[in-house]
Amino acid sequence: MVGRFLLYLAVFTASYAVKAELYVFPAPSPEATSHTLNTEITLYEEQTLSAIEQKNIDLLIKDTYQTLDKSNATSALSEINQRYEGTLPAWLYSAIKRCEDWFNRTEGNISCRNGALYDYWAEYVQGKHDLSRREVRRLARVARIAEVNFNDDNNVAFASPIQWDLSEFTASLAVDRIAHYLTSINIRSYHISAQGLETHASNQGFSWQGTVAQEAVIQNGRATDAVSNPSTIAYIRPWQRPVLSTSKLASLEKGVLSHSDGWPSAKFQAISVADNAFEAMLLAHFSATKTAQQAMELVNANPSLALKLIDENGRVFTSNTYTARTSGKNKAEKNGHAISIDITLPLFDIADYRGPYVSVWISDEKNRLVKSLALRGTSERWLGELRTWWRRVGRKNEGLVDGFAGATKKNAPLHIEWDGLDDFGKSANSSSLILHVEVAREHGGRSYEKIPFTFDSLTSPITVTGTDEIASITLSLMN
Repeated sequence: MVGRFLLYLAVFTASYAVKAELYVFPAPSPEATSHTLNTEITLYEEQTLSAIEQKNIDLLIKDTYQTLDKSNATSALSEINQRYEGTLPAWLYSAIKRCEDWFNRTEGNISCRNGALYDYWAEYVQGKHDLSRREVRRLARVARIAEVNFNDDNNVAFASPIQWDLSEFTASLAVDRIAHYLTSINIRSYHISAQGLETHASNQGFSWQGTVAQEAVIQNGRATDAVSNPSTIAYIRPWQRPVLSTSKLASLEKGVLSHSDGWPSAKFQAISVADNAFEAMLLAHFSATKTAQQAMELVNANPSLALKLIDENGRVFTSNTYTARTSGKNKAEKNGHAISIDITLPLFDIADYRGPYVSVWISDEKNRLVKSLALRGTSERWLGELRTWWRRVGRKNEGLVDGFAGATKKNAPLHIEWDGLDDFGKSANSSSLILHVEVAREHGGRSYEKIPFTFDSLTSPITVTGTDEIASITLSLMN
């Protein structure tokens, strides 16, 4: 792993003529260490770390692991779990509070409250009992509905069903603490990599690129429009990771444990981007277990986040923010074009109005699928009422409904940004394309519009007035 990183580093240095200094933690030593995070820190602009600063970073990593170690009865996390309240170090108090913010934002689908649930899975892996789906659902629920109160002076109090567990996020919290320390000692340009966990942090507006084929998320240079905001990428490939593992045992079940129902899920590889490592990993966990549209709706509502998902068939879904956050301003031009699609739906004066099922996709002139853009509705029975979509796309792509579809949303308009890439992340190079929009409403009507276009034809926006279930559709090039 270190050799591969040094190869990337050599290429980077040759390309950008930037002197780089590499530090590895823990430092090679015959002595056993109390932490398992293999961390590489690269400094640019002829910056270096003194021996004392290197020692401080190593102690900081150890402190993070020791503080969050539930198996140690004297750790800060164990002590508050025993008393159901306590005063925490500022960084841990902040982490739990941020996790609770995500808990509320995702309606309990991201949580650091599930210590009892993880203990149950650990006992199952150790052979102490069989696995009961009813029991894991119960454990997740009682933690979800319990009360938490944050008080002054970094104090937190909570109801007894909650047991805090941040084991899935320990590495990302260590990365964040390293980044904070580097800033405090005036390190201006750095890259931090938690090897094996694919968590990477950088400042100075570095450009990022995620490449699944290389089995890593690596930095490949600086963006020309660099800014001084830090960025972090986290990477999860759920179907190749045990649900729970210890130093001695690992579960046969693969995936990411859903925090809402306690059961493993493995819908997507997730490459997530945030301003800090902790939130990047929270987003990666959430996105690996939810449908693409659920994840993208969360991300597109927050400009500080970006997300790329890849399903087991190789289909790629990206947030509206991903291209700008990972590859600089010119990436859309390299892919061909980026297109904005706006669809408005009428609201009918009906007492029992139900949100319609909606499908939006792009095909070539021979009606071969190029890109699935949106799918509202999760019932396979009613999605069949989207007859054109079902005949041409849905029934030919098993798993698309389960992995991609999102809930119906009354008549909320759809705003879609397409980066010009097909379902598998390659440039859509067909000269003639067709945008398809189909809407069907339970106990209502069905409307279908198709709009032929070429990238060159969008120098001016194209607007089509629909009928019945579709009010209007507008296509335009993005700046």
